[in-house]
Amino acid sequence: MPSVDPHRLLVLRAVHRTGSVQAAAAALHLTASGVSQHLTRLETETGLALLDRTRRGGGRSAQLTTAGVALAGRADDVALALAEAQREADRLREGAEGTVRVGAFSTALGRLVVPALLELAVNDPALHVQVREVSADEGVALLRAGDLDLLLGERYSEATAPGAGPAPGLVEDDLCRDHFRIVVPRVWAVPASLEALLAGPWVTSPVRHGARRILEQLGARHGVETGHQHVCTESQTMLALVAAGVGAAILPDLTLSYVPTDGVVTYGTAEDIGSRVLTVTGPDHRSAASDRFERVLREIGRTAHGGDEASGFRVRGAS
Repeated sequence: MPSVDPHRLLVLRAVHRTGSVQAAAAALHLTASGVSQHLTRLETETGLALLDRTRRGGGRSAQLTTAGVALAGRADDVALALAEAQREADRLREGAEGTVRVGAFSTALGRLVVPALLELAVNDPALHVQVREVSADEGVALLRAGDLDLLLGERYSEATAPGAGPAPGLVEDDLCRDHFRIVVPRVWAVPASLEALLAGPWVTSPVRHGARRILEQLGARHGVETGHQHVCTESQTMLALVAAGVGAAILPDLTLSYVPTDGVVTYGTAEDIGSRVLTVTGPDHRSAASDRFERVLREIGRTAHGGDEASGFRVRGAS
């Protein structure tokens, strides 16, 4: 016996729902004779009488037999399966199916990439992401070698760093702005002024790092010579030293929201001490999968910073 054509099951379903061959033809954009032919062929395929032709009422109304009603009910499952297949085909055609290789520094991975992965696991499981923790220089080298698709990095405002652009052939997009804060040990008495705080001990980063430049600029702006008594490269170490009471530090919001800050409080000042822009860099022509992942990252960044987006600035590397 021939196999059942699922599309003819959908024709039977339309006749059952509309109550007539002509109405089903209009709904399916077919002729009435075309619908009748599909039903006849479906009866041949199943070996069943599906349409009760003794009750056609002048040829306008149509009533299904018990077998026809049963198969029409099964056609609902067919319609659902075909709709899901169409959505999957659309997703595959647009390129969302695939793997995106993402590199980032530690805090960006934990605070932006991990939440993005959790969202994708629910809303877009066809998109697979491979994660790699890298330094900025290593990440750029991997991008240019084709071993990464996207790289999360940071760019400091003109007040805190030279405006170096992306490497040739790459495009850098802004994700969100990340403000810096001054943090002090909880056990300290509140300094009488910012100048008094600047003159005290500090836990800071190596020369040319963003937080170190901000501290030096604050000292110059307020005419205070600051001491760099403790130098760290890891934010978690910096915060541990601050919590131990050995000095104040300057750290960005993203880090403070991700790394444990027990024993540390933010020093309130009306002065905007500086910020950085979190960026995502990749080739000029990106896949749809990369674009999808970047959109999720952008939403995560907006949520993490309370809607504080960067300007959407795009920087292109020289060719």
